[in-house]
Amino acid sequence: MTRLCWQMGWRLLRREWRAGELTVLALALLIAVTAMSSVAFFAGRIEQALTRQAGQLLAADLVVSSDHVLPQPWRQQALAAGLVPGDSATFPSMVFAREQAALATLKAVSSSYPLRGEVSVLRGGSVLSGRLHPARGEVWADRRLIQKLGLQQGDTVRLGNVSLRLGAEILREPDGAIDLYNFIPRLLLNHDDLAATGLIQNGSRVRYRLLLAGDARAIADYRQWLQPRLDSHSRLEDVSEARPEIKSALERARRFLGLTAMLTVLLAAAAVALAVRRYLARHWQSVAVLRALGLRGNEVAQVWGSLLLWLAVLAGVLGSVLAYGLQALLLTLLRQWLGDALPAAPWQTWLAGPLAALLLLAGFALPPLLALRRVPALAVLRADLPVSGSSVPAPLLAVASLLGLAAWQLGDATLALWLLGGLAVFFAVSGLLLWGGLALLRRLPPAPGWRYGLSRLARRPWLSVIQLLALSVGLMALLTLSMVRADLIQRWQQSLPASAPDSFLINVQPEQQAALARLFRAAGQAPATLAPMSRARLISINGRVPQAGSDERAQRLLTRDFNLSWRDAPPTNRLSAGQWWPQGSRAPAFSLEQGLADTLGIRIGDVLQFDIAGTRWQAPVTSLRQVAWDSFQPNFFVLAPTGWMGGENASYIGSYRAPDGGFNNRVVAALPNVTVVDISALVQEVKAMVARLALAVEAMFGLALIAGVLVLWAALAATRDERLFDAALLRALGASRRQLRVRLLGELLWLGGLAGALAGAAALALGSVLAVKLFNLSPAPYWGLLPAGMLGGALLVTLAAWPLLRRVLHTAPADILRNS
Repeated sequence: MTRLCWQMGWRLLRREWRAGELTVLALALLIAVTAMSSVAFFAGRIEQALTRQAGQLLAADLVVSSDHVLPQPWRQQALAAGLVPGDSATFPSMVFAREQAALATLKAVSSSYPLRGEVSVLRGGSVLSGRLHPARGEVWADRRLIQKLGLQQGDTVRLGNVSLRLGAEILREPDGAIDLYNFIPRLLLNHDDLAATGLIQNGSRVRYRLLLAGDARAIADYRQWLQPRLDSHSRLEDVSEARPEIKSALERARRFLGLTAMLTVLLAAAAVALAVRRYLARHWQSVAVLRALGLRGNEVAQVWGSLLLWLAVLAGVLGSVLAYGLQALLLTLLRQWLGDALPAAPWQTWLAGPLAALLLLAGFALPPLLALRRVPALAVLRADLPVSGSSVPAPLLAVASLLGLAAWQLGDATLALWLLGGLAVFFAVSGLLLWGGLALLRRLPPAPGWRYGLSRLARRPWLSVIQLLALSVGLMALLTLSMVRADLIQRWQQSLPASAPDSFLINVQPEQQAALARLFRAAGQAPATLAPMSRARLISINGRVPQAGSDERAQRLLTRDFNLSWRDAPPTNRLSAGQWWPQGSRAPAFSLEQGLADTLGIRIGDVLQFDIAGTRWQAPVTSLRQVAWDSFQPNFFVLAPTGWMGGENASYIGSYRAPDGGFNNRVVAALPNVTVVDISALVQEVKAMVARLALAVEAMFGLALIAGVLVLWAALAATRDERLFDAALLRALGASRRQLRVRLLGELLWLGGLAGALAGAAALALGSVLAVKLFNLSPAPYWGLLPAGMLGGALLVTLAAWPLLRRVLHTAPADILRNS
């Protein structure tokens, strides 16, 4: 019997398709799958492209770093995995030329360097860029070293036992920007010349790096293979771990893409839910006929279930093909900004369409499908829709399917659950308010003209609540996306303004602050704000020696010194837990960065003990902070009150934007012990990444807009039959087409205005919460969303529904009443 039900489902699908009964549902499912899959394709490729472009700052996709020579089997495994290897060795050494000497950072690179990104050099008056490296017998130096030693291209430079020719001036290294403390003059040489220099001896402080590049799957497999083989002297580096600024930018990029995918899921689910309801509600008499012919309730469910399953498979496959074509078209239009070498979409993305279709129908079609089993055979003789008990698991199934889709799209089940929890609160509060308001309207006398629309909404409260909630979800998603596109992205870009700091000052002594301020004023610029800094080692948590376990980051944190500072005024970082100490407080207290606390398992109230130059400082943790690492301002893992720790000896650190090209050199000349770090290359890379991301979100907004228009159309198509019947009755009782037009427009305007008001309020709250929780931005409510939601909702609903409802005005009342 099961096989027969499947065959009947296939035949029913073909018959329903020819009759046009599946048009609304099939189109809703197809566009929903296409919108969601195109977002998945587009987001996946853009995220990989952003990660690869960020990887240029590391000159590779993955780096194995160690303070001793790396084992040869590690390289052999990389070659076996299809990865391209490269080598570098970095260490400080003296450079001799023209009877002078200077300390420089030497970096020996292999012939494959760089694996990602480009090197730019000045050779013979011409700028060259590409995958360049020094030839054997020559070195490249940066401008600082050239000026310090008075070199010219072609001069001889002595390194240890060999003399090498200066072949070019380094303008840019891809991995030069990633090292914030890359303040010593730099010199590049060929890796094959390293042994002849004799500079590497026992005890030399050398950092060996194995650079690796390849496809994402091979990199992930190699990382998994190598992780358990690392010792305490070796570690893995990728670009998100190398610099917190890049990590923060990439996290925001993924959240932007995930937010768009999440809201597209909501739009698609609302459209399919309404279309499924309309389709199954129109076929209860067909079910009654089958029950009268002897089919049991379970067999009826199998027939319609197989029909919907066939439809899900077809829509999933066709939607995936359309989605791939759509995102390919978008990438073609954006190629001049994103480049030609975009990585291919992951193969798992092709599962997006079929999986999305199955989850949508399982969550939103199964409850009404189960209700069809309870349609009695006697219903074939009745003209009214049989009443069936509500399905208890219905909302749970809908929420479960939506959660599954959201978690899959976002890659973060916790975040998806948090967002859906907010959506459930919105449904509950909005549903109660709407139900109460419509109950009051039912007590009022019928109103003529435009007010008729409001009274008509009160006649069918459940149907009106469903319509209003569905429309408000669609409008809320569109308004939220508009807010993200026009406000959050703009504020993110403004967090990296043209005046963002491009230089850091390190090791400023207290007595040098006045001289440094004079240098800034002479250049016509306000002095940089300096913060005290001491190096501190964490030695105990609640009286016990901290243990890192198998967490690699925790191990690194516990074996290094922290940059600790003190202040009274609250920092620009947002507090995520606890309270800031009062002005002038002398009470012992620590404020920790949230990520550090999470990694080491530290909570509010835990007592920490730090060692600073032999002096131990112990205090409880009173607050946790979300540090904006991409602000390019001095940030600290640990802060303390000035009144308690302010007497400790410290140097000072600050950031600023250099007023001219020679300012940093004047600072170093006047204050030789002060270190000036130029991070302009890093700032430009992060700005470029933000610009690419903003463009990607702009493009994906168009995809979500398509799904939003579909929700409006599907919501009103689901109730077209009821409107046709009501219009026929009014026409039969003598209402003119003009009167009917006014009443229908009044209903649409009220429907859109109420849904828009709910959507505006929800988008206002959601946008502010997302700004804080997802993007670490201060909340800035845009109150214009409330009137914009009401006006936009009324206009969009009316425009979307009017072509669909013209049939209401132009269909003869006798035809409608005869077929109802």
